[in-house]
Amino acid sequence: AVVSTQSTGIHGRVFSLFTSHLESLRENSVERTHQMQQVLSIMSKTTMSNITLFGGDTNLRDGEVSRIPLMDSFDDVWEVMGRESSTRYTWDTSVNKNLQVKFKSKLRFDRLILRASPYLRPRSFTLVGKTALVSCDMYPSDHWGILAHFDIS
Repeated sequence: AVVSTQSTGIHGRVFSLFTSHLESLRENSVERTHQMQQVLSIMSKTTMSNITLFGGDTNLRDGEVSRIPLMDSFDDVWEVMGRESSTRYTWDTSVNKNLQVKFKSKLRFDRLILRASPYLRPRSFTLVGKTALVSCDMYPSDHWGILAHFDIS
């Protein structure tokens, strides 16, 4: 997996931010779970005092998550925020017609993954980009975006 990282300071805390776009399509499950394991392995090597956060298009199906050993060491922000059904699916072809596919599918491809930290607490989690653009009657992406707010101490 190609992983992009950035470290920055906010309120005196060092943040290690990660993103990647993992392999898509159902038949690439083995490669995708391997890629996520690689991402988490890199994340787990950051200094423990750093706030470590990943956000990206994982293309993970819910059933694949349990096959990623390091996932138990991290928090899924959507789950931490209570698993709200209204913010579960970031890819929904029943509403978003950008791809013009004939099937209807709802999946939670996009995720925010946080290494537990006493310095960062998720405060809100919502989906954005759910309004079609007037100029072209299409959504900004075939995925909904994630907007999360955190409290930093």
